[in-house]
Amino acid sequence: MSNRIFLLILLLVSTTPVLYGQDCKLRFSVAYSNGKNIHVGLTSDQRKMWSHAAAEEFKGLCLDDNAASFIILWSQGPESPELAKMAIDQCNAVRLTPKPNANLKTPDTTPSAKPSGYESSPPRGRANYFILDASRQPCSLVHQGNGYQAVPIHTGTVIDYHPVDVSDPALTTPDPVEALSNALKWLKKEKKL
Repeated sequence: MSNRIFLLILLLVSTTPVLYGQDCKLRFSVAYSNGKNIHVGLTSDQRKMWSHAAAEEFKGLCLDDNAASFIILWSQGPESPELAKMAIDQCNAVRLTPKPNANLKTPDTTPSAKPSGYESSPPRGRANYFILDASRQPCSLVHQGNGYQAVPIHTGTVIDYHPVDVSDPALTTPDPVEALSNALKWLKKEKKL
């Protein structure tokens, strides 16, 4: 697993920038971990949210898998501080390693494709995210959070959408779109964009 994380971080921080037609004040990349592998790219739902909200809500932020200053690493299920530590260690190791071979490629992240290895949501829990600052040496974890939706409570034949205790992960379901949105809102606020 550490070799795959290493290659991911290496690809993210060592290649030339690609601009997507907007004024980029901060470049970021998104990666998903299933606990075994890391896959660069957005899910189709995340890509829809980004396409819809980028120009207005996230002005100044640019999705750039090639020259990201910040990496949003997300996973589903229980919180995993080990995942964040491993990613930080690999990000820092990249800075001490020569540039990658030109034959290395990132996985297919076309709008319709889910990152390979992306698994369906577990029935309960949260989508956790970690924001890594790849612009500094050494790389560091600057923020972490999660994204979720409350699970509707079924009472007989009626579904009750009243507020539930969302502090209990058993009453929430992971929402990767909300996790990405929360991470981007934090970056925008923190960097005053």
